[in-house]
Amino acid sequence: MDEIVEDLLGTNNKSTDSRGQNNSYKKPYNKNNNWKEQNQKRNEAYKKIDNMSLKISKDGNMFTQYLNILSRFEKYSVGNCMLILEAEPNAIQIKEKQDWIDRGYEITQPEKSMTILEPNKVNGKIYYNPKEEYDISRTNAPIPEETEYTDRDLLLALFKDCKAEREVVDVLPNGEKGAEYVESENKLYMCRGLKSDYLLKTIIQEFARMEMQDIENSEMKEFKTYCISYMICKKYGLETSQFDFSNLPNELANKEKGKDIRVELDDIRKNFITVNSKIADYFEQEEKSRKNKEKER
Repeated sequence: MDEIVEDLLGTNNKSTDSRGQNNSYKKPYNKNNNWKEQNQKRNEAYKKIDNMSLKISKDGNMFTQYLNILSRFEKYSVGNCMLILEAEPNAIQIKEKQDWIDRGYEITQPEKSMTILEPNKVNGKIYYNPKEEYDISRTNAPIPEETEYTDRDLLLALFKDCKAEREVVDVLPNGEKGAEYVESENKLYMCRGLKSDYLLKTIIQEFARMEMQDIENSEMKEFKTYCISYMICKKYGLETSQFDFSNLPNELANKEKGKDIRVELDDIRKNFITVNSKIADYFEQEEKSRKNKEKER
């Protein structure tokens, strides 16, 4: 199971080190922990991650559910997203029991905990501790309302730090309608007169393509672009019924090792974070600006 540890760097957005990736766990100084039980939970988590890797790569429905989890938990590693999917496919927000209690809430379904792996540095090496967490649906905390975004809001967010020149045209260079990024020109062409939701989705896909431009053209490059587009649409409340993951690429489906599958999935995750961070930063700045204006009144 040593290979799985390599995939767990970056868990929970905490600092990690690329060294010391092994399954030989060194006990930190805490005499109150049951280390035999901890080791058992850790090994069970590794096994679940490996099993889920193989399931996801061969089942379009499972793969879609995985992307749904990743769109909500992009700060978690690929491995931990799989653990969340295995335990709570509809998870929205997860925290440790004490975190929920500190916020004034109770765990209403204590038997419904999930295990994720948290990195800890000991003597310069990174080890992974199993940690029990609960989704908000297992507590009496109110489910947060989803923020609604207009097509105009999303277009402004995408264009804020666009690194390509933009041009509005009647017909794309390829003769179709929608949006097209031409890498040789570093230019994003967009058609006028189209329905905003359709145009927005094609623009999102081309923004994803920009982030993948350093990757050699292949079936996997197009597939990864497609995945990122789906997650951005899912995250910001756009219609996603037109996306179809029933035919996964052979380059993914034919892989026999969980580690190799997770390498491809981590590439999707990193590029999704890059695209999404630009959108999220725009909305965060807009919210700060709005609050500052309210204070000035």
